Amino acid sequence: MSTAAPPQPPPRFERRFFDLIEAVSRAEREGRTAGTFSRALAERIVAEFGARLRIIAAADLRPSGGRYQPAFTVDGGGAGDGGEWWASANGALTARTLQRRLAGQLWWIRRGVRHDTSGGAQWFDLILIPIGRDLSHVLGLVTASLAGEEGRERESEFEVMGRLIRLFVDRHHQRARLQEIFTLARQQQLSLLPPSPPAFPGYRIAALSTPAEEVGGDYYQTFALPYSLFGFAIADAKGKGFEAAMQVTGLHAALRVVNESPFKLGHKMSLVNRAMAQQTEFRNLISIFFGEIDSQGRLIYVNGSHPPPLLVRAHGVEELNAGGRFLGLDPAAEYRFGIAELRTGDVIAAYTDGWTELFNDRGEEFGAHRLRDLLRPMHGADPEAVVAAIQAAADAFRGDAPFTDDRTLFILRKD
Repeated sequence: MSTAAPPQPPPRFERRFFDLIEAVSRAEREGRTAGTFSRALAERIVAEFGARLRIIAAADLRPSGGRYQPAFTVDGGGAGDGGEWWASANGALTARTLQRRLAGQLWWIRRGVRHDTSGGAQWFDLILIPIGRDLSHVLGLVTASLAGEEGRERESEFEVMGRLIRLFVDRHHQRARLQEIFTLARQQQLSLLPPSPPAFPGYRIAALSTPAEEVGGDYYQTFALPYSLFGFAIADAKGKGFEAAMQVTGLHAALRVVNESPFKLGHKMSLVNRAMAQQTEFRNLISIFFGEIDSQGRLIYVNGSHPPPLLVRAHGVEELNAGGRFLGLDPAAEYRFGIAELRTGDVIAAYTDGWTELFNDRGEEFGAHRLRDLLRPMHGADPEAVVAAIQAAADAFRGDAPFTDDRTLFILRKD
């Protein structure tokens, strides 16, 4: 009898957990982590997702005396001493068993572990996620049983954790090899971007892309299509510098290939995602928005965990958010498409999060809400004027605070 696949978690969870692990990684690089990376990660996971995922306890597990023992434990809250739960789980954590189960894997679930208390036996599941490929550190999460529909939903989110942690671990080990040939990389990156806004009948376009370092991971492009009027993409390879620039190069090549064939848009994104997930040396996450516009003004689009572009209409602002996961996270991910009918004067403002995640010297974030309020009265505005207005608002907001992330704008108006 076949078992139904776990449901995919909403992209919002992926983005929240990505932001969490990136914050922990950044704090470690800047020397602000109290203790090890794995400890800080476990503490943040329990604090931010413990209630949602019913996490009872967490630990950094390390091999010792033929078993994996917790170097420290984090109590999930209201469940007693976290160390007591690990004492119950210890029978599942022999070094030989765990290394065999986790070798080359993203994670492993040890189901049906018993914990005896004064109130009787309790049963829980154990989530084990490698922090390093050498298995010297393993993140352990004690969770309430994953049985039933609610458990299957939590299991899918634990799987996302495993995938994202593996990507960050890989990036950490590759970092030293990725900081080279910046001048050549910048020339190559600039060659991918249109030298001037392209011209398509009935539309005006303006764009701007500025890396935070010499090279960056933002990308935009337009494509003349044999079966439609044109297509356009905006993307953000997570991270900065040479590594992100190489991902952008691979993305550009993949988009060029799929756009030469009349595939449906969801299938195109599946093919591009598979190509990004199969890259090894420079594998990374990429958020993307890709749209195709036909001669009747119909926009068909896919949003892969990208900040939703804003569609400015005469009556208000809409978000274009139908789609799926980051490119490169799961090679089997599927993508749904959205449709919007464009009318005269409608403006599409696509952007990367270097604009909305801009902070001023008081620690306040510019945020998507400010961008939405800025754009609300700009129905029918010239795209160049929209770019200038966003730049001016961002500069006024940040004051003397620097830009710290790549930032890209792609503005389109239907005439």
